[in-house]
Order: sequence, then structure tokens, then C-alpha cells
Amino acid sequence: MRKIALVNQKGGVGKTTTAVNLSAAVARHDRKVLLLDLDPQANATVHFGLRPPELKATTYSLLSGGATPRDAMREVARNLWIIPSSLDLAGAEMELSTQIGREYVLREALRDLADFDFIFVDCPPSLGVLNVNGLVFVDEIFIPVQCEFFALHGLSLLLRTVELVKRRLNPGLTVSAFVPCMYDARKGLARETVGELERHFQGRVFGTRIRANVRLAEAPSHGMTIFDYAPDSNGAEDYDALAREILGLPKAEPQPPAPEQATPNPAPLIQPTQA
Repeated sequence: MRKIALVNQKGGVGKTTTAVNLSAAVARHDRKVLLLDLDPQANATVHFGLRPPELKATTYSLLSGGATPRDAMREVARNLWIIPSSLDLAGAEMELSTQIGREYVLREALRDLADFDFIFVDCPPSLGVLNVNGLVFVDEIFIPVQCEFFALHGLSLLLRTVELVKRRLNPGLTVSAFVPCMYDARKGLARETVGELERHFQGRVFGTRIRANVRLAEAPSHGMTIFDYAPDSNGAEDYDALAREILGLPKAEPQPPAPEQATPNPAPLIQPTQA
């Protein structure tokens, strides 16, 4: 079983988008996948059409001892489950801070969960107790990086934190890959950013580039992964290619462009208010 955390303390870099759509892509290749939403904002949870206030068992329940993993797990697609989050998880930072062994709470809660091929953890965009719990639980880290200058600027702090966790709490932890996100080949800055990543982290940058794609931005408001919302989009193609790269599968054969369809998009989860 591979346990992988999606981590970046900078928001808006494609971390949750990658956590959700990569989990869905791997599950589509007949692997049993669990996604753990460890972010109090619960964006990954909402991405699957779940409504956090209506959920009885969440990641918070798991960390507080109020639920088992099986209690909190929700099946959202074939081969794909999520342990959802809610705003209650924001209080876990303070509650965990007073506990002995607070860094190991998540690992203990999930210690008997062994029947998955992959567990992905969507970590919060911070470097607090929740994030440390995620890093102690997993063996690998994927870092989604937006293809711009400031995205590289904040990596040093993140990597120092990872090194500290590795040295003191989880010796087997490794940053195994960087995921270039929001990539636009027409922009020199995007190419330069990926070039810098490849220079500093040789052999650890995925060959797949997640291109900037409006369909990826639209999918969460409809409670769907990109494969359900826009299966012929660049976003679906890129996340499938990323899953294939991780699994060591051959690249998909190029498909001819799909004919234009006049069918409307499904209604979003959040309806715009009328003036």
C-alpha cells in the first residue's frame, strides 16, 4: 500500500484539485483508493458533492476518537472512498496540541487500515499539527507546484519542515515527486519554473504537466471529478496521464477530438443568487 500526502503550504496551487482528480484517476485503473481530507476547509469533500454540515462522521471524529475509519468512510465512485472533513477539524489543532504523542494520532487511528492500494491525504495549506499528523502517517509526499515564481519561493520552508518531521518523527518519509500544475506552455515563466524544478530536484519532477484548464476549475461547483464533469477535457487527459505515470502504465492512445455537443452543463451545487 502506498500512502501519499499532497502538501503545499501555499494555497491556490492545485493541491486539492490534484488530490481529488489523481485519486479518481488511479481508482479508474482498478486500484482501491482512499482519499483522506485533512483540511478544515473541506474542499476535497465538497468536490465530491458531499455537504460537510450534514456529515456525522468526519476526519475530526476520527482524530477525536469518536469514530472508526469504517464509520467515517464514504464510497464516492467505483474503487474510491473518502474520509470527509468539516469545519470542526479547525478545532483539532488546539485539542491535539495538549495531547501526549499528538503527532501520532492519525497514524494510530488508521493503523489497521490495510486493504487499500493507495491512500492519498489532502493536507491543509499550513504547517501546523494537522499537517504534521499527515506527514507522520504517510511514506511519500507529492508537492503540487503552480508554475510561477512565487510558488518556488515558498518551497524551502516546506522542505525544512519535511526534513524536521523525517529526522524526529518519521524516518521513512520522502519527497518523492513534484507535480507541475496550471501549466501554460505559451508562457516562458511556466517553462522556466519547471526547468528550475528539474534542475534542483532532478528525477523527482513528473513528466506530466497539469495544464491550466477552466473545466478543472468548474468541476468542484458541480460536485464532480473532472472525469465525470468533462471527460474529454485537457484536465481529464492530464490527470489520467499522471496516474499512468505513477502506476507505470503506457500512455493512452491519442483520441480524435470529440464533436461539439450542445448539451448543457449539469447544474452547479451552489446556485447564483438573483439580484
